Amino acid sequence: MLGARPRNRALRAALVVASLAPWGWRLARPWLLNWGAGSEEITRALPGDGLVPNPVAVNTRAITIDARPEDVWPWLVQIGYRRAGWYSYDVLERAAGAGEFVEGHSADHIHPRLQALAVGDIIPMSRWTGMQVAELVPARALVLRSVMDDETPTWGVTTWAFVLEPLGEGRTRLLVRGRTGGDPRRWGERVFGQLIEFPHFVMERKMLLGVKARAERMERFGETTATA
Repeated sequence: MLGARPRNRALRAALVVASLAPWGWRLARPWLLNWGAGSEEITRALPGDGLVPNPVAVNTRAITIDARPEDVWPWLVQIGYRRAGWYSYDVLERAAGAGEFVEGHSADHIHPRLQALAVGDIIPMSRWTGMQVAELVPARALVLRSVMDDETPTWGVTTWAFVLEPLGEGRTRLLVRGRTGGDPRRWGERVFGQLIEFPHFVMERKMLLGVKARAERMERFGETTATA
């Protein structure tokens, strides 16, 4: 058993850690929200921004891919639940009810039947939810937004934009931006939004790395298209 002094030291150490935790989060949060993105990319307007003109939360993440935009695009078009998946941590997607995919895991092939995406289509996010294709410019931009009905307030919109920018020499910059609308008076929603920022970062970072790995593999070794 710990004596009185060791217990007191342990308690003081715990209090110090607890008091510093909010400061640590405050320092780490900008990096989490904007992983991989440069300052100009973070502040620049991207497709889909106008759908949420006054967001309460924004994140912009980016990665450089050694493949052409037209070779990255097919991997983005087929994302989704009961589609090609998310190229992230499949075990966590399954735990969240979003892990049922055409290959049984995040796809390693391009599926021709999943390439015909159009504005207005719904991409399932899980067994319960989906997002609507709001903007689509082949090999350039795919913008998804939360499904709305007549009762959805304009501030209740969330967008998820994937933007491809050619860098030349067969390389592409992939930027992913999320914008969340919200009523500033509903503080509970803002607290919940911050609570999910870290898990969302973990999954989206892995997704970017997954898209990069698949597109670069295709660039090096040739495309492996699914036969069904």
